[in-house]
Amino acid sequence: MRLLPVLISAAVAGSLTGAVPARAAASFDFLTNTGYVDAEDVLHGFGWDEGKLLREAGKVTFEHHTHVAESWSVTCDDSRPFDAVRTAQGMTEFLTATATYRAGGTAIAGFRITGSNAAISSTTPDFSPGNPCPRSEHGETVRTSRLQAITTTRKLTAEHGTTYVSLVELRTGPELNE
Repeated sequence: MRLLPVLISAAVAGSLTGAVPARAAASFDFLTNTGYVDAEDVLHGFGWDEGKLLREAGKVTFEHHTHVAESWSVTCDDSRPFDAVRTAQGMTEFLTATATYRAGGTAIAGFRITGSNAAISSTTPDFSPGNPCPRSEHGETVRTSRLQAITTTRKLTAEHGTTYVSLVELRTGPELNE
């Protein structure tokens, strides 16, 4: 199976309070956790004006999210194979960002991201024989399993309170049915 990287420049926004997608002009290196987010991305994403950005800039945070999903063919006690997806890794890196100002210092130009300062990571159990079956309707124990595909998704997000905006997304691998 050939895996092709896909860079999605159009932002995919998510929000608990209804933010709209950003313009996705942000540049970010997922390997070094460095980059730059233009003020227009934040303004558009959160639906703010320049005055609100100036007031709230210190409360805007940035995160690098990584999700590695594996697709498996699994057989449990009833011997009927089925597809199952597991999170091989879910990680959030909390980024260090500094606001930059336009000439005169009266408006935010953007945010310079200079690395991560903390991270959290999680995983779910694999589908090795003897482990619990991921679907109880097929039995209690995994008998066989075969890895079919791996998809890695990385996102740069901006957060303010309970609202977040996805600025850049990079996905490698096929779409998985989760």
